[in-house]
Amino acid sequence: MRPSLHYFLFMLLPLTGLRAQQSELGLTAGVMYYIGDLNPGKHYPKDTKFAAGVLYRYNFDSRYALRIQGLYGTLQAYDSDSPDTLQLIRNLHFRSRVFELSALLEINFFKYRVRDKDARTWTPFVFGGLAYYRINPKAQLNDTWYELQPLGTEGQGTSGGPKAYKLDQICLPFGAGLKFNFNRVDLQLEWGLRRTYTDYIDDVSGRYVDNDKLTLENGPLAAQLADRSELRTTGFNTGRARGNINTRDWYQYTGFTLTVLVGNRFQECDALFNRKR
Repeated sequence: MRPSLHYFLFMLLPLTGLRAQQSELGLTAGVMYYIGDLNPGKHYPKDTKFAAGVLYRYNFDSRYALRIQGLYGTLQAYDSDSPDTLQLIRNLHFRSRVFELSALLEINFFKYRVRDKDARTWTPFVFGGLAYYRINPKAQLNDTWYELQPLGTEGQGTSGGPKAYKLDQICLPFGAGLKFNFNRVDLQLEWGLRRTYTDYIDDVSGRYVDNDKLTLENGPLAAQLADRSELRTTGFNTGRARGNINTRDWYQYTGFTLTVLVGNRFQECDALFNRKR
């Protein structure tokens, strides 16, 4: 490039605001676990299950990036695993596949992945954003897994009962992690929570309904899966709390991510910028 063109490009850099734009594609793999009525108030990995996904990251500059990510995993919990006597008596469980699609803003603590004398090859970061996810809680009876939402185990769909909860939901993902750069490859470790707006990831939230009514209007299978305790046939649980209606369910993802740079845009201008500093 001629000297005049060098200086022209150098003068344009502050106007473009695009000095270090780079795109990455990658894979992520880790574990998910659930926090809710069957695992209440415990931020530890109980019934942790494998999860994995794909992602695209767009780096606006050395500090900010947008990540589009798809995740697929499993959430589950069993009252039978709890040390709490009341949960053991309740004897509920669930399993749900989870598909999540999220848009996340990442903020790096240090200048990262640019040709800069102050930049580093690693950085802590935080992230937050918005995600769509789909659940479908199931429970097992006689070696068969049944979808719980269509059954209305808490009286959904019965006369005077609540509306059925939605399987398609929105949540707020947020968390923190570390990034490490190896030329065109990044390795990332992250921990993040999902703040949801439903209490039905586990199909448990409100109160037991009358078993006879549930059997009549939603069928005997709904009644069997709604109350798994030894008190089911006595009617003792009718109207009693089945879950905590004042809380919402959460889930968590911890994972490793490997990404590869797929573009090299503005690298020549990037080098020019640093030579002129």
